[in-house]
Amino acid sequence: QRAVKASGLRAVREALGRKWEEVADFVAQEPLPIVVKPVESAGSDGVKLCKSKDEAKAHFNLLMESQRKCGSQGAAVLCQEFLKGKEYVVDCVSRDGTHKVLMIWVYDKRPTNGAAFVYYGMIPVDAASEEAKILIAYILGVLNALKLDNGPTHGEVMMTMDGPCLVEMNCRSHGWDGAWVPLARKLTGGYAQPECAVDSHTDAAAFARLPSIYASPFKAAGQNVMLVSFFAGTVRATPGYDKMRSLSSFISLQTGVGVG
Repeated sequence: QRAVKASGLRAVREALGRKWEEVADFVAQEPLPIVVKPVESAGSDGVKLCKSKDEAKAHFNLLMESQRKCGSQGAAVLCQEFLKGKEYVVDCVSRDGTHKVLMIWVYDKRPTNGAAFVYYGMIPVDAASEEAKILIAYILGVLNALKLDNGPTHGEVMMTMDGPCLVEMNCRSHGWDGAWVPLARKLTGGYAQPECAVDSHTDAAAFARLPSIYASPFKAAGQNVMLVSFFAGTVRATPGYDKMRSLSSFISLQTGVGVG
């Protein structure tokens, strides 16, 4: 975030620490609520919207303790300003400083089961839309500011009232265990980030053939839906899976949840 801010782009206000004393002054001065999250995580794991300074301190200490127990070498906690707006993720791949924008998605996150940020899905964003144009210009500036010249990235950006602001930049392919890949390939007409990431390192010609920005309009239509459970228990049957597979709009299903 410091490098992004130094380049003249909007960056989130934040403080990083391994001890509460290292972030206490920031938390005392920052308007509530405050986002507290671990440095090493995936998705929204461990991320909490804290509505008081005492809650922020308690979650900070919980995250540090849990990271230590896991043996994390880079254990630290971020306290950040709460950004209001729509959250997007921009998938890119780069080679020698040339960046290719492969897809933009808008997140559907909602407060559920006591957590402030639970994924319900992702919706693809047309590259010709005004928000996509703004996001693309911003994320390319971020990649250059961070000198991320090679390999895959996915940058999460909040579109606030005063423009885009980086939530975090991840130096890897988009996650979700690749559940979005089948849809991405249909939207683009045949390619998605994982294989493009390999090409960025091993096949200069294939990388060069990729468009600088994914095509508009899309070659298909669809969205990613995350199945959210509102209760805990043992799975006895999965009749809903068969019903989903029978839908004419069904593309693919990826799940680690089964009987038992």
